[in-house]
Amino acid sequence: MPQAPRKTSVAQREIPTAIRNLIVVYLAVSVGAIALLLFGGDPSSGIFLVLFALPWSLFVNQISGLIGIDSAALNLALLAIGVGINAALLYLLGRRLRRRQ
Repeated sequence: MPQAPRKTSVAQREIPTAIRNLIVVYLAVSVGAIALLLFGGDPSSGIFLVLFALPWSLFVNQISGLIGIDSAALNLALLAIGVGINAALLYLLGRRLRRRQ
């Protein structure tokens, strides 16, 4: 006989507070790195954004080469997407850890 799906409470679906704080700090520092790159005036200040977008930042050069556009705005957008992917992966890790408990 098939079993009814278990209802999960909101507390079980929530991610742990430590992971949530880590995601918030990661996103705040990443936005700070984007602001530093845009308003800092020094092009080498982009290294912080490259570090926060790892490992996806390793593919930025290949992707812009495939598209055929060499643009700083495209590189910035690709790095921002990498930061978003990392934040989403941290969120999924937090949900998996909560489910294990």
